Amino acid sequence: MKKSILFILLFFTLFSCNSEDDVSKERCIDSAIPCPVIIGQENEGCVANIIFLAEGFIESEMTEFNTLCDVAKQAILDMEPFASASKNLNFYRVNAPSITSGIKTIQFTSVCNNNDVNNTSSTTPWSVFGNRVGLQHYAGMEPVKRDLLEELFSSYATGDYVYTIIIANTTDYYGGAEFPGVTEHNSIINPKVSNMIVSKYDGSEGFKYLIRHEFGHSFGNMDDEYEGSATLCAIENYEPWYLPQEPKQNVLTYNPGNWFEGARYVSKGYWREWENSIMRSDQSATTFAPKQREIVNQRLINAIGCN
Repeated sequence: MKKSILFILLFFTLFSCNSEDDVSKERCIDSAIPCPVIIGQENEGCVANIIFLAEGFIESEMTEFNTLCDVAKQAILDMEPFASASKNLNFYRVNAPSITSGIKTIQFTSVCNNNDVNNTSSTTPWSVFGNRVGLQHYAGMEPVKRDLLEELFSSYATGDYVYTIIIANTTDYYGGAEFPGVTEHNSIINPKVSNMIVSKYDGSEGFKYLIRHEFGHSFGNMDDEYEGSATLCAIENYEPWYLPQEPKQNVLTYNPGNWFEGARYVSKGYWREWENSIMRSDQSATTFAPKQREIVNQRLINAIGCN
């Protein structure tokens, strides 16, 4: 019954859209950053726009970035409900070359843990770095660059947001994502860009998992379902706006029956539907848990707009 309702809603939104909306968008306002280029066919009307951004790829490495964009696009489209909504999704890429190959890391003095990450440098379009708030796997970007994302790409927002995916040229395991409407530095009023960052990692199954997991945050507005005391400590101390008291809809504060305890970085007090999933650590997953799927279904309707 839920599937039938979703398809009825999607059918309605498709045929109630004014195709003349947003015809006067101002794009490509920064000559230093190339314009987004469509990957495949550009769909019109009721759509959500997803933009891949190159980070740490020098000019001679752009072919690799283009291949990774194709892999990332397919990683999303291999999942429902995105597979059934492929005609309502546009994928673009921005081939902005870096001066140096790779991304930088930063030292961070943390009350949560000690690590031996050193400052390294790299000259890249988005100033992405590893070791955000002292978590080696956590990727971030400088505030002025996050502001630039909003300046350049907010006009691509349709129903609610435009979704940017920064692919970083490093084989280290990095990820980081905003929730829709919550920016990395919590300083932009009414943001229209929802951003995530992933490393190219292995360029294959691990990379696909990173894309799906972080997209579950930036598009699906879902919480992490894994445990991790260092992550909890870092977020509570340095980025508390990312972890409000009320959990996202994929995590419950009670067990409705046959759910598993442990989520939102702690082992007690929160429950998840599946023992393992995309939002936990299942790198082979191409299916959302039923509750996750319900959430993403609604997010998809909101994202493609057309009231």
